[in-house]
Amino acid sequence: MKNRPTDNQAEELKTLREEVLELKKKLHDETMRADFYDTMIDVAEEMFNIEIRKKAGTGQSKGCIETK
Repeated sequence: MKNRPTDNQAEELKTLREEVLELKKKLHDETMRADFYDTMIDVAEEMFNIEIRKKAGTGQSKGCIETK
């Protein structure tokens, strides 16, 4: 006789499959959001001719540094 999953294992497997599907949907949604955000910044930079993204290696502007 083959090893058949018990009712407990079958329920756990079903729960895990549902969780995987939910996580895949969330990943898809977040990927879409990130792509939209990047596109929005690209369009804004082009339309308004300003740099929005911070260049690598640049420091914080002096006006933003808090004094304690």
